[in-house]
Amino acid sequence: MNWLLAPTTQKKAEEAGMGEGLRAYAVGRLGVLGNCPADNVVGAAFFWEPQYMKSMVEEGRATFDPIEGGKVWARICQEYGTEALADFDGAARLGELLERVVQHAAPQGVPTFVGWRDQQLPQEVGPAKTFQLAQCMRELRFGRHAIAVQSLGMGPLEAILSGPAGEWNAEFFGWPKPYPDVSHLESARDEIETLTDRLHAPDFECLNDDERAEVRDLSKAARMHATERAEGAEF
Repeated sequence: MNWLLAPTTQKKAEEAGMGEGLRAYAVGRLGVLGNCPADNVVGAAFFWEPQYMKSMVEEGRATFDPIEGGKVWARICQEYGTEALADFDGAARLGELLERVVQHAAPQGVPTFVGWRDQQLPQEVGPAKTFQLAQCMRELRFGRHAIAVQSLGMGPLEAILSGPAGEWNAEFFGWPKPYPDVSHLESARDEIETLTDRLHAPDFECLNDDERAEVRDLSKAARMHATERAEGAEF
């Protein structure tokens, strides 16, 4: 989420004519879904309050085409990654492994992943390409997680409230108060995380055990590297 909500991301989106704040997000991160019905975006975004997300989509589309918005956000993603993963020694290898996973993963139930997977990647191997592939991976796990939530009979608001950020996250995603008590859902939340892992595991079957360990270790190292760089500079 760091790059998606970074001030520089919002600034670049505004400079491209996409409008302010979440309107740009709705035709940027979610613009990769194309000119589909607004409710398709609501369904794919999943955790956002439906009317809140629908209004963002409609407002965003009033000033910017979502297909072009997806391209703009892919470019911003690449630019952020160029800075975030600069001088990270494992960038090329991590990108090589992630690209194999991204190309292998089944598309069922993960529409935002498919949209991001089909955005043009930089030809040059390195930080920008690796970071965009990491964004694809984020959308892939997000999609598997949304399926897990629904499979265990929990709604998006309940899932948010039972998560680590709780009511703060619910408010951010546009859900109005008062919120229901979800204290009884703690064990179900654990089940959802376990099921998400199970649904996500086949995506990595294109890698052997050693390569999966590499992805894990390189991803952790890349995250630490990017976090430290972001703390020292605004990009």
